[in-house]
Amino acid sequence: MHKVEKICEVNNRIIVALDMNSFDKMKEMVDELGDAVSFYKVGMELYYSVGQKAVEFLKSKTKKFFWI
Repeated sequence: MHKVEKICEVNNRIIVALDMNSFDKMKEMVDELGDAVSFYKVGMELYYSVGQKAVEFLKSKTKKFFWI
């Protein structure tokens, strides 16, 4: 499979912004969305509030992510 095709898979078409300052709210959102979403943006507010804990959680759920 070509890289472009992989990126365009259904669950990679949407990137959900995690622009909150609470680990519990982030966890709840990711868990609720489940397999429907696999790509997230970790917002500065979340990263500054909970740091690496947010990244480690997403990794544990095998989610793709980036942060700004």
